[in-house]
Amino acid sequence: MTEQGIDKASSFEAARARLLALAYRMLGSRAEAEDVVQDVGLKWHLADTQELQVPAAWLTTITTRVAIDRLRRVQRERASQAAGWLPELWLDEVAPSAEELALRAAEMSYGVMLLLERLKPDERAAFVLHEAFDCDYAEIAAILERTPAACRQIVHRAKARVQRAGAPIEPPDPAAHARIVERLRTVLEAQDRVGLLQLFSDAPEVVSDAPVCAAVSRCEPAAAGWMDAVTSLVEHASNAETVSVAGTLCIALLFEGDVVGVLDVSTNNLGDGSTKIVSMRVVTSTARLQATNSMLGRAAVRQLLARIQQRAMSSVAVGGDFPVDVYA
Repeated sequence: MTEQGIDKASSFEAARARLLALAYRMLGSRAEAEDVVQDVGLKWHLADTQELQVPAAWLTTITTRVAIDRLRRVQRERASQAAGWLPELWLDEVAPSAEELALRAAEMSYGVMLLLERLKPDERAAFVLHEAFDCDYAEIAAILERTPAACRQIVHRAKARVQRAGAPIEPPDPAAHARIVERLRTVLEAQDRVGLLQLFSDAPEVVSDAPVCAAVSRCEPAAAGWMDAVTSLVEHASNAETVSVAGTLCIALLFEGDVVGVLDVSTNNLGDGSTKIVSMRVVTSTARLQATNSMLGRAAVRQLLARIQQRAMSSVAVGGDFPVDVYA
């Protein structure tokens, strides 16, 4: 490999985690984001970069443009789906990878990610670059081939649309949000319908990728359609645990050791001083839960126990009359 090739490879690898985080914020799908970054890597390999001063800027520009093109296609596909489409979950790792650290640096709640689906591709790109990656309007203008003034208007318009859609852009107070999530987990496990009603606002929005829930989005509590859908899902789970998704606590519903659903909520302070859940996202798709199960599901737990057993057997000298049970 030539010296220039080595430089190109190292430059791409240095930017790869940030590019993946950017593409994921644009597309809401890790698989789509990885495809975009792979495509950008090929373009980078074939590009004449001898006179390029800032490789990271070139890579960010191409990643954004490729993601915009892909988003135009997938938005049409998502709009045609019978059930609601929700962004893929990106579960926070205990020992974060470079991609995980890049994603946390560009933190944006799952609720806001869902609302970004309402934006046009250029609006979404400008919003993500400005709000999550701290790009100024001149940088965004170079990427989108617009004027800085036009990009300022695009970001302002996108921010207004997201705020009107019902979720605060600023993340909630972590302690207050954690208390609400834990109370929700408790009432769900207890099948406490009265307690469930008390946690929600008068007209909560429930969005799901499952047809039964998607059909009852924005139902009034009196009709209890949204509650029936949620409690039905919980009845098919053996237990509920709290997990961290994009830096925010959510509830994972498990059945026989595998995650079968994840609930993400947004809260708001009401006029009477109380804090209520104003919207909830319900993720049940096997494909969207695949990454979650790879970290929390039965197979992941078995692999963890096998590693613990292997380490125990290799680090402890055990006599034939001294059995050790690492599962005890």
